[in-house]
Amino acid sequence: MPIHHASRGCALAGAALSLFVVTASVAHAADDVWASLKQQTFGERQIAAEDGVVILDVPPTAEDAAIVPLTVRIPPSVTQKLKSLTLIIDKNPGPVVAKIAFGPAAGSGGERKFSTRVRIDNFSHVRAIVETEDGTLHMASKFVAAAGGCAVMQPKDPDTENEGLGKLLVKTFPPALSTTPLFDGQVMIKHPNHNGMQLDVNTAKFIPARFVNGMAVKRGGELVFTMESSFSLSTNPNVRFSFGRGGENTLDVAVTDTDGTTFTAQSEPSGS
Repeated sequence: MPIHHASRGCALAGAALSLFVVTASVAHAADDVWASLKQQTFGERQIAAEDGVVILDVPPTAEDAAIVPLTVRIPPSVTQKLKSLTLIIDKNPGPVVAKIAFGPAAGSGGERKFSTRVRIDNFSHVRAIVETEDGTLHMASKFVAAAGGCAVMQPKDPDTENEGLGKLLVKTFPPALSTTPLFDGQVMIKHPNHNGMQLDVNTAKFIPARFVNGMAVKRGGELVFTMESSFSLSTNPNVRFSFGRGGENTLDVAVTDTDGTTFTAQSEPSGS
């Protein structure tokens, strides 16, 4: 083999080896991030990964990293009641997006769902960890190519964004069949969810943090769920979820933010 061909072959082999090392290092770093997050959030508890108890739907590439849709589904084959759901984005400044604790009105039977929209700061694994009533943990995860969702320049004047702050809209959606055990509910709140990392488009200064950090949803006085949330929820938080059919299916919702303000609303009995 001519020397220049041999040199080229060595160079290609070296480049391939370098790429392998870099890729392996990135993968190892990602594993290290999750190992630490798991320890901090769940301690030494075992988590069954990708066992079909929980399904996570999230786009592999986000068109807008500040508004990434996310849906968690529990297949009808899973009959246990749910105790909790934890949403985690490994590489976000605040990795734990939300912790949801389910109450007796969360329901069971059929396909249970929880959807929202999140900010993703860097290419990252997104994780949904469900705890069933027997105390076991189950996880689904997806890798999402998205970046800049937490510190994107605020496109609107902050004063304009605060107009109507706290306005709540609560809806219920009865199932098509009267025998179906689950309704759908939706909570939308007008709130900029400033995270303290965004720049004011007018002054180029950081906008003070103020974001939704709690939500409680009840059906006829019975708890559907409570949620502790972080600034990783998108602007104007929007949550859609299933809940158990009751004798009275009106939803009462209370939302709190980091300024200590509480916003309340009730769905229309008709579900319209």
